[in-house]
Amino acid sequence: MYQLDSRKYWSDPNVPIQFEFRDPQSPFPLHVHDFHEMVLVYSGKATHITPNGDRDIQGGDFVNIKLGQAHGYKNIRNLVLMNILISPSFFEEDRFGLNSLPPFDALFGRETETDAAKTPIIHTKLDYGIFSRAKDLIENAGAELQGRSDGYRAMVVSLFLELIILLIRNYKGADEPQPGFALDVTSLINYVKQNYRSPLSMTDLTAFSGMSESHVLRVFKQYLDCSPFQYISRLRLDAATDALIQTDKSITDIALDLGFNDSNYFSRLFCKHLGLAPREYRKKYLRENLL
Repeated sequence: MYQLDSRKYWSDPNVPIQFEFRDPQSPFPLHVHDFHEMVLVYSGKATHITPNGDRDIQGGDFVNIKLGQAHGYKNIRNLVLMNILISPSFFEEDRFGLNSLPPFDALFGRETETDAAKTPIIHTKLDYGIFSRAKDLIENAGAELQGRSDGYRAMVVSLFLELIILLIRNYKGADEPQPGFALDVTSLINYVKQNYRSPLSMTDLTAFSGMSESHVLRVFKQYLDCSPFQYISRLRLDAATDALIQTDKSITDIALDLGFNDSNYFSRLFCKHLGLAPREYRKKYLRENLL
């Protein structure tokens, strides 16, 4: 997969799709666009502000903002995202019959600005495999705009159409579950998310999921590119960053609350993955929040 460089914007006047890579995304007040915007949240957390209520967003989320829908961001915590800006003409022309697909109107159908303002913005958590595929398609399209090799405009549109179809095929509405294997995987990962503070073992994971140990390992490698216990550490460290800034608990108490039996081990692991010792992290981000 092509890795985008640190530039923020990739566009071409002859391509109706533009890309904004925001690392990090800054707080932004309510605003309205005259284009359709799709947001893939790469990592971090924030509160997404909308007139119909605020929503917490985090890595793995997809946000779909139609023309005329107001939105903004606050409570930013290391938020990295990709914005895709689509000219209204792309969907209006409909040269590929997309509007005949049942979920098209919910995701991309054009509404009057008055109706759009009343319609809630779509927020959804993508299945881990779908998120990975969507990210690949987006970054490959961005790479085409960067490199501008022969035929790059056609390639950008082709990759974007594949992304649209991927999202349409996997859009289930607000609360509908994903079928089959995706449901098994999502249930297992949600189980880990709900119990990561406890001393989870491989036996716990196999008993909950009904999968073999090798199957559990394959699932985590395929969907999260890590082992179950690396993922548990990731969740604990993410929770630790919140606790360091949002509470006055001691480093030792935070470590114990999150399932670490040894606060020294917690501090070493935190420093390895975050680049700062817990005490330094608390000092730095508390100061930034006060500015």
